[in-house]
Amino acid sequence: MFESISELILKASNAQLMIFEHDDPVKQKDLFKLIKDLETKGDEIVQKIFDELDKSFVPPFDREDINNLTNTLDEAVNLINGVAVRIRLYRPKEIPNEFKDFAKLISKGAEQVNMAIKELYDLKKPNKILKACKKITELEKEADDLYHTTISNIFKKEKDAIELIKQKEMLEHMEKTADCIKGISNILKTIILKVS
Repeated sequence: MFESISELILKASNAQLMIFEHDDPVKQKDLFKLIKDLETKGDEIVQKIFDELDKSFVPPFDREDINNLTNTLDEAVNLINGVAVRIRLYRPKEIPNEFKDFAKLISKGAEQVNMAIKELYDLKKPNKILKACKKITELEKEADDLYHTTISNIFKKEKDAIELIKQKEMLEHMEKTADCIKGISNILKTIILKVS
């Protein structure tokens, strides 16, 4: 079931990237709807995981880690949806190109999460998970650097205070998404440490 959520994160992150690649309002509207649908589906999967956990006598790994992993995976989908909602509601006059670069980093992080989650079935051979976690850490550092550069540029360039607030809030939400993906990586490393 974790794979189902990690695939939703990947689909949602790719849809988010497409929002920044398209100016067509109709296409964007479809992408907003897709992300919302993925977020709703994620909530349903999370509920199924917790229902199964209640029934399971022997879970695959520590119940607390299952809880943390499930909630953090769900949070990643929620944050991506949060960015889409802000774009839809705020209707910024302009979105800096760096937002697209940030969305690419989130999408790459989601790919690594998806790869790592698929390997959870065999915790005795954690090399692929650890490799994905290392890449996620690198991507998160890149995202941090991009966040600081972009926020600085927004404050230098944007003269309209309302537009500045819109862009800043959208960017902060994207930064939270990158942090959340790193959080998933940290939980996976904790699971591996406990099992080994």
